[in-house]
Amino acid sequence: MKNYFSKNASILLITVGLMSCAQEQQRSKAESDVKAQTVSSIEKYQAYTQAYTSNTVLTQNHATGHVGDLFFTHWKDGGSTSLALDTEGDFSVSWEGGGYNYVGGPGWHSGKKNRVIGYRFNEDSGATYITLYGWGYDKNMPTSNPAHLVEYYILQRWTYDPSRDGSFGKTFVSNGVEYSTYRSLRTQQPSINSTSTFYQYWSKPSQQRELGQDYEINFADHVKAWADTGWIIPNMNNFDASDDPTYQVMAVEVFNPGKDGTASGRVWDASSQ
Repeated sequence: MKNYFSKNASILLITVGLMSCAQEQQRSKAESDVKAQTVSSIEKYQAYTQAYTSNTVLTQNHATGHVGDLFFTHWKDGGSTSLALDTEGDFSVSWEGGGYNYVGGPGWHSGKKNRVIGYRFNEDSGATYITLYGWGYDKNMPTSNPAHLVEYYILQRWTYDPSRDGSFGKTFVSNGVEYSTYRSLRTQQPSINSTSTFYQYWSKPSQQRELGQDYEINFADHVKAWADTGWIIPNMNNFDASDDPTYQVMAVEVFNPGKDGTASGRVWDASSQ
């Protein structure tokens, strides 16, 4: 009986081991396929997309790509602004005063509804917005419907109040912070899909976030709050738009800055922490 059990136990262990090995191989292959597909798809933006394995500084008008595992966007329509990045998520934006618009920062080449974003800002000389920022796009919706393309902001610090230009949605609490939502319409303005008419969704906290502290943004709470008033974000994980993927980044935005300034911080994915 003892020998019989040992023999069958051995067979069982071997079988389980083989199954685990096969499952691991399937999982590895699936991950490789996703990475290959991502690389192949993102090459569509090869005019801008670059990959860096060490610290870098961007000064051109438009650049997207990766520094280490993090995606970045860097866009301006004039003026002088630079974005410094490292592979660990630290970044710094420096700008000169002038009549132009800039937005940039690190994050991910796609948005995820359940992502928890960790960040810390140590310096802010008066950026227009410090915000979680991203896009959703549905190429199958008619372009006459502004909801086919959505630019979203979850503000953390600001010098311009977007609520003056938007329609109020609702007030809700996420991570102990009270936010109010707004929606505004952009008519024939620059976007990730050329010049388009689209919606902007906003979440604005009742108080600005302090510098020098670690914070988390539960993105799903904001998606739900927007949806509660009928403001749905289209697909946040595609390469269908003409100019950029549907990225999600912790961004610094300045428009028509009156003087030179700097904002610096760090971003990370806190979903599994």
